Amino acid sequence: MREKIICFSLGLSPGDLERGRASFNESCGAEGELVVVPVTDAMLERNVGDALECVISGSAPDGSNPVLPDLPCRVVLVAALEREQVFSVMRSFKAVLPDPQELIFAVITETALGWTFRDYATHLVQEHEEMKVRSR
Repeated sequence: MREKIICFSLGLSPGDLERGRASFNESCGAEGELVVVPVTDAMLERNVGDALECVISGSAPDGSNPVLPDLPCRVVLVAALEREQVFSVMRSFKAVLPDPQELIFAVITETALGWTFRDYATHLVQEHEEMKVRSR
């Protein structure tokens, strides 16, 4: 059984997710099975760690329609065992999605496991905006 690489997405359309998944499978599929879970409205106030445990155990997290939060960027949260797997996911999505500079990738850290999806995404967007200002 191949290792699972789990991603949660905020702000990506079903088409974006399919293009990113197909790009990963085409170029990096041997690295593991990519599981992409769109964050739904029902999941925004849920802890990242709880939702990750659901996916790992094979059950689906709270579902409805993917949420397109009022964020200036799209966000992909990645849970993978190897650093190179995270980079492979990032390269795969950035290669096929429009405006890759407005696509935030983050590794799900121990700290992030206790945050809600809303809080984590807001934090990441703030960091992204600060980095853009500093690089000018």
